Amino acid sequence: MTQISGPARLGKSPVLKTVSVGDDKLPVCELRVKFTNFSKNPEGDDPIDRGFWADVSIWGRFAEPASKLLEKGDRVFVVGDLSEDSFEGRDGDEVRVFKVSSNQVFPWTPDLVDLKYKPRGVEAKEGGK
Repeated sequence: MTQISGPARLGKSPVLKTVSVGDDKLPVCELRVKFTNFSKNPEGDDPIDRGFWADVSIWGRFAEPASKLLEKGDRVFVVGDLSEDSFEGRDGDEVRVFKVSSNQVFPWTPDLVDLKYKPRGVEAKEGGK
């Protein structure tokens, strides 16, 4: 596995699922993100985006909060383990798929307007996140 970290943007809203792992059932939040990687465009003012799309899975206790906090279009910072898979597409060409297993997906601060934490051991107040 290769460690990856960087800014990304959600391409669709998160999906919360429950997956059986042995005798346990674990929540998993699935995200589709585009990692951004801008570089200078030698032919103009607009930068070139050399980023890539990846499927991100958030497992365990962070899955449900992520599914409620994040939505399509949000900018996030992802830290996780990157793997690559491939399959044959409809046209016969090889399609590469990047996957990231992570429990560290953070709202990207330029888009962050408000963030509230509840104190440890205290129930969340109604209406708060």
